[in-house]
Amino acid sequence: MFEIRDLDVATPADPATPLIRKLSLTVKAGEIVLLHGPSGCGKTTLLRILAGLIDPMDGQVRLDGEDGDSIGWPRFRRQVVLVQQRPVLLEGTVERNLAAPFAYKSADRPYSADAARSLLDRLGLPGGCHAQPARTLSEGEQQRVCLIRAILLQPRILLLDEPTSALDERIAGELDNLLSEWVATHPSAVLMVRHDVALARAVCTRAIDLTPHHVARQTVEAQR
Repeated sequence: MFEIRDLDVATPADPATPLIRKLSLTVKAGEIVLLHGPSGCGKTTLLRILAGLIDPMDGQVRLDGEDGDSIGWPRFRRQVVLVQQRPVLLEGTVERNLAAPFAYKSADRPYSADAARSLLDRLGLPGGCHAQPARTLSEGEQQRVCLIRAILLQPRILLLDEPTSALDERIAGELDNLLSEWVATHPSAVLMVRHDVALARAVCTRAIDLTPHHVARQTVEAQR
């Protein structure tokens, strides 16, 4: 369903210096895949490339055999959704933030307030928070709003960058349960980066170690 072929990764700030080389991976519906590796190896940059937000140095990212140019980038980004570690929210209420993507031209379903409030409740958001200004919530609460917004979109591929970093153990466990149920009932998959690798392995169907693909900076400098 989702294919990464011979991907070379570099940051936009240093596009000539590779961090990851020749990464190939196929992800099927129903999978939750953990991506892990040493600090600074390019995990967040990799997720941004997979979401079509920045370009790779080389290689291909395909959904059902097609790349973003063939599918059309608005539709591709609707199907491959990234939730970043640092919450990104609009001005206005929680409900406005959850409903906003459903007003875009690429939307293929209406916003469901009932589904949104059910997810808010499940992930421990306070009652009535849908009417609260989103940016007044704590970081952990904002992170959960971003996660819920992504799940409501029902993408084919959900990319998560440290989704539990601001969550307590109970809420992190509930999120893991939610993700497991979601991929079991939708034609979808999850790729996630998490620092708590041991705990993440319990919910993930497999783990991919990026270490063999990581190019250490001193190696690059020695080659120059």
